[in-house]
Amino acid sequence: MEQGQDLCRACGLCCDGTLFDLVKLEPTDDARKLKQLGLPVTHARGKAAVARFPQPCVALCADRACRVYADRPWQCRIFECGVFKDAKMGRITFAAALRLATQARRRSEKVRRLLRELGDTDEHRALGERFHRTSERLESGLADDAAKAKYADLSLAVHQLKLLAVDKFYTQTIAPA
Repeated sequence: MEQGQDLCRACGLCCDGTLFDLVKLEPTDDARKLKQLGLPVTHARGKAAVARFPQPCVALCADRACRVYADRPWQCRIFECGVFKDAKMGRITFAAALRLATQARRRSEKVRRLLRELGDTDEHRALGERFHRTSERLESGLADDAAKAKYADLSLAVHQLKLLAVDKFYTQTIAPA
């Protein structure tokens, strides 16, 4: 599975706030231990309290390794993106999978760059949240023409990233009973 690990470490989109805004913990996850390991676990209030932590994950290292890998939550253990699954099943080569991951990383970096240029420098927030905040700010009518043009570029870049993510990366998982 070394090629698979190499692919994941070349990608990291499931942990860096590109694909997901948060990770919901399952009842089988040890929220207290994850918190002790440094994950900012919070509990959402509702009919049933749901433990979760935001993306980008604080356990994601610069080399895209996970510093809590042995203790990672169920959602992190079970998730395999579509690109990884396709390579593992032989539907595409690992080289082709790496090219898709590289393409997606370039698109996510373009989104990050445009967000920074539009004034959102909060790199500790997921891309979806950052884009939503920037959209609200710029659609309020206070943006100049240059910002509006840059926002159009950002909207297109987000759209292109989402198309690739939906087509190649997102998969369905079912929570344990």
